[in-house]
Amino acid sequence: MEPGTGHLTAEEISGLIGFDGPGALPEERANHARTCDICRRIIAMHQEEDSRLRRLAGGPRGTPGLRCPVLDEWASLAAGLADPQRRNELLAHASQCDHCGAVLHAVMEDFSEDLTGAESQSLEALASAKPEWQRAVARRMAGASRTRPTYIRTWLPRAAAVLLAAGAGWLAWNQMARNQRTVPDPALQLAMAFTEQRPFDYRIPGAAHASVRQERGAGSSFGRPQALRDAVSTIGAEREKNPEAVKWLELEARAEMLQSDPQSAIDTLNHALEQKPDDPDLWADLGMAYALRAGDPNRRADYGQAIEFLNRSLQKKPNSPEVAFNLALVYEKMNFNDLAIEEWQQYLNLDTAGAWREEAQDHLAKLEQKKKSGSKP
Repeated sequence: MEPGTGHLTAEEISGLIGFDGPGALPEERANHARTCDICRRIIAMHQEEDSRLRRLAGGPRGTPGLRCPVLDEWASLAAGLADPQRRNELLAHASQCDHCGAVLHAVMEDFSEDLTGAESQSLEALASAKPEWQRAVARRMAGASRTRPTYIRTWLPRAAAVLLAAGAGWLAWNQMARNQRTVPDPALQLAMAFTEQRPFDYRIPGAAHASVRQERGAGSSFGRPQALRDAVSTIGAEREKNPEAVKWLELEARAEMLQSDPQSAIDTLNHALEQKPDDPDLWADLGMAYALRAGDPNRRADYGQAIEFLNRSLQKKPNSPEVAFNLALVYEKMNFNDLAIEEWQQYLNLDTAGAWREEAQDHLAKLEQKKKSGSKP
């Protein structure tokens, strides 16, 4: 794609989110970045990952510990194939482990090269499965260990373009820009819509941080983000083909919550649970839907239902930051301050960096100050 004729390339995104800023682009491309909906969403979503990336350094090299992930997992992360929960765990580990920070650095160097068409088609066959690739990474790490430590400032811009695949769905959008026949993932579109116009306090899976804002006209289709309208269209088409598919029921319920319709979301999720009664992700979404409906002064009892389903989800998936965040928030809204403080502390153990963590810290600080002063909410 020629510069100036389409969406920002990975290299241009890298310059913007690195240390060069908007000045790294020609004026026409910088103007595109400011006015293009798709590119603005990609850049906005990446801000959540940026704070994590800045903690990843190729500093002093240690030896692997018993809990260090294997090389294939780092390759999955760099290739954008790790699921969101595992991605967060890997990034958190790499930010605190010198050995794995160096591994991730080396792996991203391999994956940051431009992919050919054939390589893109066979990406899921991870290069890390090949012994020669593993030896090449080992050689790079060994060479780096004999030189002066290389800190994040020197490799973040290049790495960011690669980790966008893991953190902000860059591969999906980049492929869409190259091939208009590619349909973006509706789950990603819902996350993007949330970030562009966050309509409530709770978190939805995969969404980057944003401030809550309920804009005038948001209740009509014209006031909704384009990503939400596109997702609703795709989900509706898929539901017509397979009305009982749990995946599409779950995404439909999430879209209904983003459209301020928690009652419909509750009905949809209960139908999905008839097919898959022990699914922790459905429980998590149902807990959020009840919490949203509890915003109605006449439905405050729904907070109890929200707590039940969120706790049930956490029992099966105790390391889900979104669910822990939402549960802490429900406790806080119910003025169960001691429980809210405990749950915010648990959340901070799961989320080691980023704007979501900062928001949680703010909640915790206010509750602790309220408890210290003995004041009532």
